[in-house]
Amino acid sequence: MQDQRLPGDRRAVLAGLRAHLRGAVLGQAEATDGLAEALLAGELGHTPPGRPRSLLLLLGPTGTGKTSAVAAASRHLFGTDAIARVNGAEFAAAERVPLLLGARAGEAGLLGAQVARLRAAGGRILLLDELEKAHPGVADYLLGLEEAAVTLASGETLDLSDLHLVATSNVGASGALELAGLPRASLRRYVEQEAAAQFRPEVLARFTAVLVFGHLGREVQVRIARQLAEAEAAYQEQVLARAFGHPCRIEVAEEVHHRLLAEGWHRRLGARPLRHAVERRIRGALVAAELRGALVPGVAGCRLVADPAGGVRAALSRWPVTL
Repeated sequence: MQDQRLPGDRRAVLAGLRAHLRGAVLGQAEATDGLAEALLAGELGHTPPGRPRSLLLLLGPTGTGKTSAVAAASRHLFGTDAIARVNGAEFAAAERVPLLLGARAGEAGLLGAQVARLRAAGGRILLLDELEKAHPGVADYLLGLEEAAVTLASGETLDLSDLHLVATSNVGASGALELAGLPRASLRRYVEQEAAAQFRPEVLARFTAVLVFGHLGREVQVRIARQLAEAEAAYQEQVLARAFGHPCRIEVAEEVHHRLLAEGWHRRLGARPLRHAVERRIRGALVAAELRGALVPGVAGCRLVADPAGGVRAALSRWPVTL
């Protein structure tokens, strides 16, 4: 019998979440599948009443896609990048808690303000980022949000039952280099052991799912470089189209992906610096071509290729220019 609870278009959105996350966050299928499963259970109402729709913990080294996965899920499910974010690093001291709830009557505090902006934008995810950096008392308080009702300094009750609470932690990052070549099952056991040493058992037990984002191999790194370069090229095509008044196609040769990867990938920080390298190189190449008079209105497009002497060379429809 057909499920009558959802309109067809919403059902299609939910059904497509797993595939969307796999495409948006490369090399982390096990973790993104688990994220999709937990979010979908919450969206379909399969979680206890009076609690957030889900309470998830994403573990693993920095730059492996934890926050990117949360953002991709928000875009797919709710059509917005809006996420209410509480950074654990900003609450390393217990006395910072009043900033969350408001210091006096009439103040909504950071949490109330963030949730209000989130709902206004149509988002439904509250992100507790870098939870391991928060003071233990602050972390305990934040995870106490599982009851989905928070009393603010204003005296008002903040209801979180329509939200997903997702915490991230870089637990395991210290051993990322040594563990890079281990099988995924071994890496998962290591990260889970690190988490057990960082957080008390009763804290970990509050999560409906604990998901591990692991080290990314060379093949996946190249795919990520290609994905980032194609996204940046697509954005710059829009910039040039507005400036020139006609389409201008930008192609990125395969060897450029390897050049960008060699420059931007960091063994400890993962893909995080790669995005900056991609943006800097592609934008710099196009800016230099425009300043030299090579990339001007009337040029139908260009192809970015790796220069054997270093850097990137742009071959345009009128003439090639070494950048």
